[in-house]
Amino acid sequence: MGLACLALPPRFLPAAHILQGILLGEFRHEWMAVCIIVLLVALGLLLAVFHVSDRRIARLKNFAKRIAEGDFRPLPAESSGDPLAGLAAAMNESAARLERTIGSLSGERNRSSAILRSMVEGVAAIDAHERLVFSNRAFSEILNLDPANIEGRHLIEVVRNSELLGLIRRALRGEEGLQSDIAMGIVQQQSFAVTATPVRALESAPPAVPGILPESGSGESAKPRRENPSGAVVVLHDVTELRRLERVRQDFVANVSHEFKTPLTAIQGFAETLLAGALEDPRNNRRFLEIIREHAARLARLTDDLLKLARIEAGKLELEFLSVRPMELIERCAETAMLKAGHKKITLAMDILPELPAMRGDSGLLRDVLQNLLDNAIQYTPAGGRIEVSATASAREAVIAVADTGIGIPLADQERIFERFYRVDAARSREAGGTGLGLSIAKHIVEAHGGRLWVQSEVGRGSKFYFSIPLAN
Repeated sequence: MGLACLALPPRFLPAAHILQGILLGEFRHEWMAVCIIVLLVALGLLLAVFHVSDRRIARLKNFAKRIAEGDFRPLPAESSGDPLAGLAAAMNESAARLERTIGSLSGERNRSSAILRSMVEGVAAIDAHERLVFSNRAFSEILNLDPANIEGRHLIEVVRNSELLGLIRRALRGEEGLQSDIAMGIVQQQSFAVTATPVRALESAPPAVPGILPESGSGESAKPRRENPSGAVVVLHDVTELRRLERVRQDFVANVSHEFKTPLTAIQGFAETLLAGALEDPRNNRRFLEIIREHAARLARLTDDLLKLARIEAGKLELEFLSVRPMELIERCAETAMLKAGHKKITLAMDILPELPAMRGDSGLLRDVLQNLLDNAIQYTPAGGRIEVSATASAREAVIAVADTGIGIPLADQERIFERFYRVDAARSREAGGTGLGLSIAKHIVEAHGGRLWVQSEVGRGSKFYFSIPLAN
């Protein structure tokens, strides 16, 4: 444009300059308009990108919240390939792994909880603040508590036994290997073997800072992490029956020793007396020998009863099941008992229907049961008393009863008279030559037949023993 102006005649130069200015101004305005349009378009695109990114970030934020609340549904896959898409994929993978981990832990917890809740031992977990965080049904039943309203309560509200409470508190203080036998209950005491163990949580060590080493003199790097009790676990195992069996065993050994010692002492004493010169005494030697024979016979009866009881309890009792008529069984035993009853002027009566159905049992062993009941009735019934034997039958079993007008049995002893060597009147039983095993043997025999043996008694008014045997049909 400048060159063209130079070629023009001088008179046209002012007009050329004016035209050049006009063209340059229009060009600048067009360039500015184009730049503004480009900027507006770029700004719109940038705002659109920001809006899309903001929506995607908000979606990732909501996804993180859902994961925190336990909702692990994955985000839809994105194909953009930008960093946000990579972040979404990484979060989906983390959520899937977290879901699998939580599912595995929940399964383990449920299995452990099911095992603990089905245990017959009482199990409970207590936190460091002495609050119950877990207990199974057995624990609630032992403490007579409502299982639905026990967890979360303070220990002192749940445990009323001071010894058990002290044991748990010692475990919460960190003591190891705590075991004890504790008796609980007022009306009917139960024995429990209690084990209390502290639960320890490891305190995390502070994270190491790169490039900074601990001071060599401080020794912090060599110290192990401290263990602090964060709670305790207590287990209660019911050992009532075990302790009862231990007492029975101890009583059995003591009773057997006593029962053998009395006749053996008598035999030894009278034998030494005979050897010391009484053998030449015609007035006493025979009486001493009869006493020796009597105590030897008592030893023989005791030994036979012990062997029979051991055979029964070992399951080696051989039963020959046949049809046994109650009438025949009672008549045969009554014939034997009649002579003993006559010596004491005791009336022995029978109340039996002849058409009673037959029982299924071993006739010899059933005779032993009935004979033992009759002998006991005669022994504990004073002169001039009465004994009555009766029999009834139902659709499935026959029941034979022996009633007497004797001294009776106290209520506290009625549950124990079927134990070995247990006697209500020990001195009188030994004087009569009893071993204290008859009722125990009788009960085992009746139970081996599928029946039961029980007693009803009142002190001063007599006793009535019953035993049932299934019918032959």
